[in-house]
Amino acid sequence: MTDITRRRLFVGLAAAAAVVAATPWLFKRRREHDHAMNPAADAHTAPGLPNAQPFQTPLRLPGREGLFAEVALSASLALSARAAAFPIFAGKPTPVWHYAGSVEGRAVANPLLCAATGDSVEVVLANELTEATTIHWHGLSIDEANDGSGLHPVAAGARQTYRYRIDNRAGLYWYHAHPHERTGLQLQRGLAGLLRVEDEEDRALGERLGLRWGERDLPLFIADKQVDADNAIVYRIGTDDWIGNRVLVNWTPEPFLEVLPALYRLRLVNGCNARMLRIAFDHQGQPLPFRLIGTDGGLLAQAWSMDDVFLAPAQRIDVLVDFGALAPGARVLLRSLEYVAMENEDESGAFAPDPMGDHPGAAPMGDALDLMQFCVAACSDSQRRQARLASANVPAALSALPAPPDTAAWPVRPIRLRMDSDGTWFINDWNYHQVGHAPVFSVKRGSREVWEIRNNMTSMPHPIHLHGFQFRVVSRSISPPDVRSRKVAPQGLGPQDLGLSDTVVVWPGEIVRIAIDFSQPFSGTQRYMLHCHNLEHEDMGMMVSFAVED
Repeated sequence: MTDITRRRLFVGLAAAAAVVAATPWLFKRRREHDHAMNPAADAHTAPGLPNAQPFQTPLRLPGREGLFAEVALSASLALSARAAAFPIFAGKPTPVWHYAGSVEGRAVANPLLCAATGDSVEVVLANELTEATTIHWHGLSIDEANDGSGLHPVAAGARQTYRYRIDNRAGLYWYHAHPHERTGLQLQRGLAGLLRVEDEEDRALGERLGLRWGERDLPLFIADKQVDADNAIVYRIGTDDWIGNRVLVNWTPEPFLEVLPALYRLRLVNGCNARMLRIAFDHQGQPLPFRLIGTDGGLLAQAWSMDDVFLAPAQRIDVLVDFGALAPGARVLLRSLEYVAMENEDESGAFAPDPMGDHPGAAPMGDALDLMQFCVAACSDSQRRQARLASANVPAALSALPAPPDTAAWPVRPIRLRMDSDGTWFINDWNYHQVGHAPVFSVKRGSREVWEIRNNMTSMPHPIHLHGFQFRVVSRSISPPDVRSRKVAPQGLGPQDLGLSDTVVVWPGEIVRIAIDFSQPFSGTQRYMLHCHNLEHEDMGMMVSFAVED
């Protein structure tokens, strides 16, 4: 019985019984939530680990070796997809599927790769797993053969060489496994890493603000995992919306980071299978405002002051956080705030809750969740003066990002997101398990189109990802209140919509228009994927391929 079919059994008369059965669990979650809302508490109880003392583990930062080591893509890099155990949680080591390599005698795993716009890259993947895998270069504008989608799986025991030129502007991109029907499993077990791309514009901003990479310019790779009593990451194929009972930031559980009372640049990535995050910084129960300066495809034209921002699976944000006004010893929580999850998922109505079925100890989608803690350290008066200067030095114009194009004469392609009465997800009337590899439509290379993505009212938020091309969001309509309230530009656009994107969230009932320029330096037929980056939806067939042709 599939997860969706099983959950349907709760509808109707069974719903009342389910709610009653869940009542003790709900009260437990409320107590945990109330305790977590008090940042002065001695300790927060980690989901699934009742006696833990969270925020006691130093945040893992890019280093020379091991998990999250930093590697420059200045020469050919050999990586092997394999499984090995790592000390992540207290107690037994955790088996992790990862991309392993050796660089100048240093063993690295899921390395943070660094390159610059214009660089030519060569990465050789040897698959040492017992099933096919890939490396998908998420967000990069590259050809089909090097995109790393499931169209070109690397069989167990086989090798694949990825060669491409980075034509994207600076930003924090990422890479991950993308085998058809196994993406959710392989990412949950660990096959993902970050790719930092630099350019002159981005370097100039860092120099102006005095923010050095690895010191006060840091990546935060957030992922929730379902972890059992033996510290193993568990996953079950066919289950909808896999959410975890433990949160890892840079592969660190319940981490803390000691920070100066100064300006920091934090680059956040949502690497969860399905969990939407509502990112905020909490100081003594009050929001610590931050400035959004970049999204998936790099810097925005200007900074936007915000208290919180939605971050869907696969999306990235680049923010400036100023700890300069806080006293030594102050603590700031990076939190995912409570939000209305809007997970009806069924044309016949809402599902009843199934809180303990597949995700024991996991905070339900939309519940508040603490991610990590920042601890403000003491500093000298001169350091504090320098920190104030950096914060005041944020330029009004961050980058030369062009304005969105005038799309009045562009053809419009309708895209509808829906689920049928059998629980099957569709993009228009296509499900990958039914249509297979064949492209469902084609576009002419060099053409420009508006895609109007409409999500059914009875649905859930879908983070829609486009391979091979970045795009601009040009309008949102019929948006839920939480989205409408963020409007800062015409056509319903919020700050997060104002940059280059490769993944866009379409909420239930919402219509989002995106503008795509299909110019590229490649020839012949190039096939790319369009899919929901809720990985369970993708694996259940909410994905299609399309072709770009001469």
